[in-house]
Amino acid sequence: MPDQQQCIQELEERQLIPKKFYGQVFTTDEKIIDRLVEEIQSIYRQDTRVVEIGGGLGYISQKLEKAFENIDIVEYDDELFEVLNKKFAHSKNIRLIKGDILEYDSEKKPYILVGNIPFHISGRLYRKFMSEVENRPYGMVFITDKHYAQTLMGQPPRCYRVSLQAQAYGDIEIVEDVAPTSVYPEPKVMSCIMKIKQNDLVLPKDFWKTVNYHFENFPTKEVESPKTVGLQGWIDLCK
Repeated sequence: MPDQQQCIQELEERQLIPKKFYGQVFTTDEKIIDRLVEEIQSIYRQDTRVVEIGGGLGYISQKLEKAFENIDIVEYDDELFEVLNKKFAHSKNIRLIKGDILEYDSEKKPYILVGNIPFHISGRLYRKFMSEVENRPYGMVFITDKHYAQTLMGQPPRCYRVSLQAQAYGDIEIVEDVAPTSVYPEPKVMSCIMKIKQNDLVLPKDFWKTVNYHFENFPTKEVESPKTVGLQGWIDLCK
């Protein structure tokens, strides 16, 4: 596995520059990648699909290939897709998909989402796969911004709509911190490995209508400050 300097060297040899507007970073710490794979294995269901968001230079992909048999790698960037295509052209376990993860078709088969996700698509990514798609992943294991992960886990008095969305979808755990030196380019914020395992919670039919009303019109008779109401409080309010 490459370290940060080897990653820089590979990028220079391929004449590639990480694109900031894509949020491109490459995980170069083997211990972190191994831990990521361990956490995926802890909730992985046999004979299901592992979907990696943005294969990048293939550092995480190489570990996934050894651990799982059915992997989709969805890469948006043309140049990185070509890198992956050369590295995994003969892989029996990996299917490369050129495209946007927000347009990914799960083919109605069970799957788990993994990878080092670009921060700029986090909100849309969680919204889509936690609540909008019919066939939701049964779990997610990401290297992601730690502050955002803490927001997803937020409790009153800092429980936001995205917190409710995430907690209604699954059980969230921050597994381990990821130092800036574990990735390249080094981010200015602390990252973490976050694991979410889908739960079987069934929300009341008018749950989101109720939540949206009070968030957009507070203070109301029932709710003075919506961020002070947790998931169970909103469920009770719907009864």
